Amino acid sequence: MRSWVTLCSLSALLLGAAGSARAGFTTVKTTPYPGVTHVVYTDASAPLVIHVVTVDISSQEIFLSSTLTGDRGQTLSDWADCKRGTSGCTPVDVAINGDLFTPSGYVPNGLAIGGAKLWPDASSDNATEGWFAFGRPNDVNAVQLSAPTNVEMPPATLTVEGAVGGRALLVQGGMPMSSYDSADPTEPFRSAPRSAIGVDAPRATGGPATMYLVAVDGDQEASLGMTAEELADFMTNLGVSDAIELDGGGSTTLYVRKEGGVVNAPSDGVQRPVANHLGVHYGAQTHFSVVGQIYNTKFGDMTKLINNATVTVDGQLATWPTANNHTLYNVNNITPHYVCAHASAPGFMSGTQCREITVQDVQSQGSTQYLSLVLYPGVDPPPDMAKPIDMAMMAATWPYPAAATTSAAAATAPTRAATARPVVAPALRHLVLSLRSCYFSARRASSVGDTSDH
Repeated sequence: MRSWVTLCSLSALLLGAAGSARAGFTTVKTTPYPGVTHVVYTDASAPLVIHVVTVDISSQEIFLSSTLTGDRGQTLSDWADCKRGTSGCTPVDVAINGDLFTPSGYVPNGLAIGGAKLWPDASSDNATEGWFAFGRPNDVNAVQLSAPTNVEMPPATLTVEGAVGGRALLVQGGMPMSSYDSADPTEPFRSAPRSAIGVDAPRATGGPATMYLVAVDGDQEASLGMTAEELADFMTNLGVSDAIELDGGGSTTLYVRKEGGVVNAPSDGVQRPVANHLGVHYGAQTHFSVVGQIYNTKFGDMTKLINNATVTVDGQLATWPTANNHTLYNVNNITPHYVCAHASAPGFMSGTQCREITVQDVQSQGSTQYLSLVLYPGVDPPPDMAKPIDMAMMAATWPYPAAATTSAAAATAPTRAATARPVVAPALRHLVLSLRSCYFSARRASSVGDTSDH
């Protein structure tokens, strides 16, 4: 081990004296879809290869999706191509692997939502995982990234359609993290294959406009990989405001349909089946209107229609055409997905009704889809007494009081440090990181039978 450390130390000193090893990047940029760019960063001297896909999520032609609970355990390309044949599945154009997971049952370590439904075995946040969540309120993409140290669920205003978990926190408020847990299964101090997702700073009149998907090739001759801190610095220099790491190692995979599918080099030599995935769809989507009636107690009883209800569909406020005497609500410009309508009226408990509306439904049934509800006399219970069964019902009761969402987890789970700090001189940082990376490589090389891979 001593010879390894000596050799690595000399190499690090030489690299540090010469300046930043990352100064030699060459780049190749493509634009597979309007609003989507793919840049390959290559440093042959490191060696290192990084793939970065940026997505303009402010575009009306960009839609996001994540894995349904029944579609878990697929390779990235099989999921992107709908190989399992799940009803209503739409092939994605760009995709990246998702959260760390338990191989038995492909259970994500953190929160997982797909098709606006919580996974039954990954239905809550925890103090070791963060999440990236997305929705489309008022037919506009909205995203949010939560740090691992926050124990919280996505807000109702997001009208959540999907979420993937991840750790560790890499960038927060435009500052790279410098403190990592050496016992973390992501092996933050090792040069390794890594996947990450990030967003730019929120706009003055809205949320982030750009999403970053990053895949670092590693554990191979052409690319050794990066430490978590190196990746944090790299993403900060890209202009990322907030970022978390996804599952890495042999799971790191990035897919771009127009460029032949998988564009990076998975370290296993083949794709690994993973728990969940995040996808990007490009193109004009099928739009339709949702209409419905609100019944008092008995569905279908036209003598008991409620005409003073407030109805929202995916966050959009419904209108009540006067031609129907305010008995038939209407919401336009809905796209195929798991659609939920929420209604409330004076003297009645609020209610939510959902149904999966697919492209095939619109093609066969027409551009007007029906979603009626029944309300019952009474008042809504306090939020902390609600028992949501899916994301739409949760939207009716969120946000929960802060103490209710954090106290239980905070009492039992350790808080993971994540310290922001300014970027220091690249040459000095590279010297320190090289020494540290070499040290951990030497430790692994001296360990008999070490087959660790996150």
